[in-house]
Amino acid sequence: MLPTSKSSPLTMSSLLAMTTDDKYCAKSEETTPPVRKRLYHIALCCIAGAIASAANAETWPTRPIKLIVPTGPGAATDIMARLIAEGVSRTLGRPMFVENMPGASGILAHETAARAARDGYTLLFTNTSGMAINPISFKRLPYDPTRDFAAVALVCSLGPQMLSVNADLPVASVTGLIAYAQANRGKLSIAFDNTAGAAAFGAKLFNKQADLGLVEVPYRSAAQATQDVASGINQVMMSSIAAANAVVQAGKVRRLAVTSGKRFPGLPDLPSLHETVPGIVMDGFFAIVAPAGTASEVIAQLNREIDRYLSGPDVEQRLLTLGLSTDGGGTPESTAQVIRKEQEQWRAFAKELNVEPQ
Repeated sequence: MLPTSKSSPLTMSSLLAMTTDDKYCAKSEETTPPVRKRLYHIALCCIAGAIASAANAETWPTRPIKLIVPTGPGAATDIMARLIAEGVSRTLGRPMFVENMPGASGILAHETAARAARDGYTLLFTNTSGMAINPISFKRLPYDPTRDFAAVALVCSLGPQMLSVNADLPVASVTGLIAYAQANRGKLSIAFDNTAGAAAFGAKLFNKQADLGLVEVPYRSAAQATQDVASGINQVMMSSIAAANAVVQAGKVRRLAVTSGKRFPGLPDLPSLHETVPGIVMDGFFAIVAPAGTASEVIAQLNREIDRYLSGPDVEQRLLTLGLSTDGGGTPESTAQVIRKEQEQWRAFAKELNVEPQ
């Protein structure tokens, strides 16, 4: 990061002054010890690097900016990222484009972003899975969520999971489902997309804390899980709001609750799960981060542009249709705080469920 103090900025003239000052260099080849000479050259390189970084921050951006997305095209994450890229491109004056890197629980996308140049031209559209769930699910990751990234902006502060049931199941509330499942222990199954992370944890926590005895059925695709619940193969489902929208609208699946700490703005009549089963709160988040070491001036400018877009007309309504909600971009500091809080929460979930990293 570049210095943030109010001291005079480094310039080429000040650099030259340092190189001729007795304090920074020796008088002659003969009187300069080898160690001091090496330290002098290292310091000179560091100063030159700082000046180059400062110059880059002052002129940034001069070329297109890549936004890496850890899902394939068409997913809610991808759609949201493209909305951001389109909006920021208009105000920033340079194009921001999406590069999809799906698969492997988002690991490839996060590793690629973590290893990218720290010049502000590579960003990552990250989420709960990549920053909080992967660290408790895998023994080894090729990236460190804490050290390898610098928070830029919070895109969505609410992206909960949703509990729903087949429309033919004779229940209309969470309380009704709990009573029915306990009376039919072992006869009902709950489906979830195991690759999504949050859905799996939500299903397992609900099953355990409410003592339901549901048979847990993991899927590799949210689309297949929703279709099987709609057809009655499984009776209960934990999924994102967007994943279940089509079957809900078709009248084949009934919504019961969301996992967020507060009711979802787009579905104000739908209760939060914790209103019936305290302890299950999964808000979810989406954020944009940069490789650690990206200039603070660049991060600040990106934050302003993202927040400006999120504050625009109709943006919230478009997000609600994706099962997401925003309170604006926040600040880089508040975004980092949200990520740390989510990481702590998911470590607690893993402990409760005795999850062992694989």
